[in-house]
Amino acid sequence: MTRRGSTRRSPRDWIVLILMVVLGLSGCGAALPTSAWSDLFQPTAGPQMTPVPTPPPAITPTRVPQETERLAFVSDRTGNREIFVMNVDGSGLARLTNDPGNDESPAWAPNRQQIAFVSDRDGAPNIYLINPDGTSLRQLTNESQGAVDPAWSPDSARIAYVAVRSTGRVLMILNLADGNRSEFSRELSDISRPAFSPDGRFLAFSALDPYDEDNRDIFLASLANASRLINLTNAEGDDDHPVFSPDGRRIAFQSRRDGTWKIYVMNADGAAATPLTEGPDDALNPSWSRDGQRLAFTANESGTFNLYTMRDNGEEIQQISGHRGNEIAPAFPSPPRLPIIATLAVATGSGGTRSLTLVTQGQEQTLRARTPLVDYITPKWSPDGTKIAYAANLDGTYNIYVMNADGSELVNLTNSEANDLHPAWSPDATRIAFESDRSGNWEIFVITLDDASNVRNLTNHPGDDGNPTWSPDGTRIAFASNRTGHFDIYVLDMSAGMQLRNISNHPAADVFPAWSPVSEQIVFRSDRAGTNELFLVESDGRRVQRLTFDQADNTTPAWAPTGERIIFASNRSQSVLRRPGTRNYGIYSFDLASLTIEAILVNERSHEYPAWRPQQRPDLRP
Repeated sequence: MTRRGSTRRSPRDWIVLILMVVLGLSGCGAALPTSAWSDLFQPTAGPQMTPVPTPPPAITPTRVPQETERLAFVSDRTGNREIFVMNVDGSGLARLTNDPGNDESPAWAPNRQQIAFVSDRDGAPNIYLINPDGTSLRQLTNESQGAVDPAWSPDSARIAYVAVRSTGRVLMILNLADGNRSEFSRELSDISRPAFSPDGRFLAFSALDPYDEDNRDIFLASLANASRLINLTNAEGDDDHPVFSPDGRRIAFQSRRDGTWKIYVMNADGAAATPLTEGPDDALNPSWSRDGQRLAFTANESGTFNLYTMRDNGEEIQQISGHRGNEIAPAFPSPPRLPIIATLAVATGSGGTRSLTLVTQGQEQTLRARTPLVDYITPKWSPDGTKIAYAANLDGTYNIYVMNADGSELVNLTNSEANDLHPAWSPDATRIAFESDRSGNWEIFVITLDDASNVRNLTNHPGDDGNPTWSPDGTRIAFASNRTGHFDIYVLDMSAGMQLRNISNHPAADVFPAWSPVSEQIVFRSDRAGTNELFLVESDGRRVQRLTFDQADNTTPAWAPTGERIIFASNRSQSVLRRPGTRNYGIYSFDLASLTIEAILVNERSHEYPAWRPQQRPDLRP
């Protein structure tokens, strides 16, 4: 971007100037990044396990497996419902509770240190905790009209449950460390049976279909934003009791879509729903083993409910209890939290040119290799994680390119003789905003992907505007502008007559805004503290908060898809310059919950402009 009132420069001048001046700019003229792969957070990849569609065998008692995994369950063999545990081969039976009230819905903590359950021993049903050996019983909730359906978070730190209220059933989350309770959702009617995803990012639960209240379906909601939810089943007949497989790729559930309750399994996006049990008898309460290879469930084949296990494709059904009383609600211990592994797109390299590289789990894949004359920068993922937009100067000036995530099907989107930089995808993936000097100064433009001739100048001001970033609802764009003589962060509301608001309004240089994918928070870089640090601000300009405190260049922030972390480039690991005019940048992660910073990609090369790949699933976009 040229400064307001400066003379027009040649394209050759721009190649150098862009790296130093574009929006106050990339790190005080530092040479920008290289890459390598690193551990971050996103469901661990594994082989796709699609449910086998062949009809499963009828429930028939067969050989008992030689396994020793403990299973909690409910039995009325003593005259009322109590919690028992036993080995999955039927041995090692132990009674945990002994009270005239009814005890139900056992749920193991993933760390296997406690079992949550529901009891009406003191009147209204509430949630209690007990050790697996029957000691240390304590009441956890005190809901006057009842609390049911406990479900543990993967880190064993929280419990989701359903609170019964006069106004309806409310999905709650309880923090065990401090006892704080927060309402997660009351949007749907008759909510029940919550289940955390193994990475802790989502909650599945059942509720009445708002468009067909005679029908119960399974819904998936983002923990970062409860209003972002999808109906996973959306089928005739009731669907209930969802449980995630340990790898997070599948959900088992019970369904009455065929007249009787059967155990089904589907992919985590709701596809390929497949029955695992058959016959006229009810099969209920699925629970995954910790290795994900078997499911426990209850069925009433002989007129009373007993416990069974089967393989995850419905084969090898085995009866593991045979008491004349009813035995229901089997619960395997949940697996520990599934690590999330991120794929980053980064610009990599020291000097005036960089490569475009993917970085995942300590491995590196160069998608576009730099040359002495070609520079690849500012990568951005499409909302579904299948494409990457970036800027490159293949023809002497920077243009916006789009390609598939594997590097195929490259398209020059802007194909301009001007310099076009900093692409930003709209949330619906139909448009890309970018900055360009095609009008004589830097402005924000939007181009339509299916019609590259449809290019619109959004800012149209003599000042320099750049670094666009979209709001999650796609109605606003935040950007940096020096129209008041210094760079501030502005928000342009396209749904309100192109209303413009300065939200940082500070004499320092505020640049590189990045809008949270799930909230109204915007992170940006500012030198207001004397060095380049990261700050957080609400989209209306309230609550400016400083995030980093380091005498280094902290720059080019981006968000993790869940909005829980901010990743950024920093040369904080460099005590001295490697050589005159260059510095080595690494990628760091700022955790908004703990306010801690973690180095995630630091080595001998330089890395900048990080972009975190969204999950490749029908995401919970508004």
